[in-house]
Amino acid sequence: MKILITGGGCEEPIDNVRSICNFSTGRTSTEIANTLIDSFKSNIDVTAIMAEKAVKSKNCNIKTFKTFQQLEDLIKKECSSEIYDVIIHAAAVSDYSPEYVIIDEIKYKIGEIPKISSQNSLQIVMKKNPKILNNIKNWTKNSCKLIGFKLTSNATEEERNIAVNKLFSEENSPDYVVANDLSEITETEHPFYIYSKMGLIKKVFTVKELINIII
Repeated sequence: MKILITGGGCEEPIDNVRSICNFSTGRTSTEIANTLIDSFKSNIDVTAIMAEKAVKSKNCNIKTFKTFQQLEDLIKKECSSEIYDVIIHAAAVSDYSPEYVIIDEIKYKIGEIPKISSQNSLQIVMKKNPKILNNIKNWTKNSCKLIGFKLTSNATEEERNIAVNKLFSEENSPDYVVANDLSEITETEHPFYIYSKMGLIKKVFTVKELINIII
């Protein structure tokens, strides 16, 4: 079985010393990779596309990214050049990237200013990034199982269901969506809500339970 996993968060540069990022550590993706390898032993081949600063498995093929564009390019390359049975897209993708900055009322493209002085006023104008999850099945060479992840924060059950159903309503939607809520994640507990297109399958509390359902 050949599996592709993504994990960790994007960093989008403002200048060459500052960036906009999120808090994703990649720990869940790495735990999934390690659990898969332990469970299937020699019968599995795992490639993990991980953020540069993310926690990484030592037991699989690692490719690293920093920005949204690097992540998109790596996934597209892997999907078009290799045949994967399962793709687990758990990376925390940047919904927006800086497009240009306004420094003391003068507009500059990202990358034109090496380091913005703290003495200047600064505005950052963002552009919306496309949804990688919606394109993965277009890039694959074969029919594979696709699992997407959805993170909410302090969401009600209804709000979580709406967010998940939106992913299923898109063209080339995933086969499963794994939802997490930030308010429920602690150092010792990380619940997963597993959905198919028919609705909630089960709430589980370990990666092993998660894998038994989605793989």
